[in-house]
Amino acid sequence: MDLKALLTISVADKVFANPKRIALLQQIQACGSISQGAKLAGMSYKTAWDSVKDMNTRLPEPVVNSEKGGKGGGGAKLTLFGERLLQMYALTGQMQDMVLEALQDQAIPMNSLLDVMGHFSLKTSARNQLSGTILSLDNQTDSHQDNLNVGLQVELASGLLLNACVTQSSCARLSLVVGKPILLLFKAPAVSISLEASAGERSNQVLSIVHEIYSNSQTTEVSLVILNEQDMAKSTVPQMIYASIDTQLANQLNLTVGGQCYAVFSSSQTIVACMS
Repeated sequence: MDLKALLTISVADKVFANPKRIALLQQIQACGSISQGAKLAGMSYKTAWDSVKDMNTRLPEPVVNSEKGGKGGGGAKLTLFGERLLQMYALTGQMQDMVLEALQDQAIPMNSLLDVMGHFSLKTSARNQLSGTILSLDNQTDSHQDNLNVGLQVELASGLLLNACVTQSSCARLSLVVGKPILLLFKAPAVSISLEASAGERSNQVLSIVHEIYSNSQTTEVSLVILNEQDMAKSTVPQMIYASIDTQLANQLNLTVGGQCYAVFSSSQTIVACMS
């Protein structure tokens, strides 16, 4: 299904910019003339001139600088604000396309803009990418160093709670606060697999179902579906965890597709990403 969304910007409930006006500005930028831009945008000169005049007077900054005279109606050039308006419109269009594509794909979570943008545009070497919201923050004294770390408790959309850890400077730089949406990133080799839950300070032990197993003589990659009662009750999109473990260990664990196990990773192995 080819879904499209058209952006209209209003000022005081009156249209300021819409696809037709944006097309006119694009043509003016390309040819340097309101009259020629009007022809290329498929509108009359009067409509184009009235549109430019309206946009120029509705906000403190104009969008087009024009000069009278000449058979062609004089020259015209977008202001810096006009150029930024086109850039904003293009970026918004990209975001709208991503959200519309996510709407049609049940595998993509839509709990926040960070979810959608992370799925389509955030490419990292860390295979694991879990979205959640900061539930609490607390300072932790590192026994091996003088600096303080900040422990984060993060709630996934399913209700599952995970632990993460960042330095105080990172916490301040990212402006981390309770309620802020974040992404937890961690590499597959940072995840170990256990058949039983065990005690571990600040570690994450996530009950999961084995989804796929790929092995060679040295390494086994395991994809796991996070399993918890709240996840099933809320009927949310299943979230995945990927582990890369030694093949000898995988053989000892006797992992099978459909079997349950725990994905274990330390809070200190997570990288926190967020939108400013």
